Amino acid sequence: MRMKPKKRSSYKILVAIDGSQYSPKALDYACKIAKIDNAKLQIINVVEEYFNIGQSILRQLDRTSKEILREYEDLAKSLEVMDVSTIQVRGNAAEEILNAAIRENVDTIVVGSRGHYRSKMDFILGSTSYKLAHYSKCTVIIVK
Repeated sequence: MRMKPKKRSSYKILVAIDGSQYSPKALDYACKIAKIDNAKLQIINVVEEYFNIGQSILRQLDRTSKEILREYEDLAKSLEVMDVSTIQVRGNAAEEILNAAIRENVDTIVVGSRGHYRSKMDFILGSTSYKLAHYSKCTVIIVK
């Protein structure tokens, strides 16, 4: 007797955006997958906290993050993705994306190959995409 595989109620995709040149590409790719699989799309933006920034700068970063999320949510809806939500968090980008993926029971993370902040060590991948690829428990798609 063969057992039928359990059917998941909903496929979930988490796309990480930061407003860099790779963010629109990551969103576009995530939207294509979401449409094909009729998946729930969650858009996350992480406001990175640094010890030496003041509260007024942090508030401005929060406002900018909300604007970016609203813009990308509208874009996803214009690309005919039906189920879209946003997540805004503070902290280390890689850690917060991994935490959100676990908390939200995400099947796939989509991220750009590099973000806003490049270092001399980022030859091929940025540090966030590198950490996601190595530490995520779900599939990670890195978009160039």
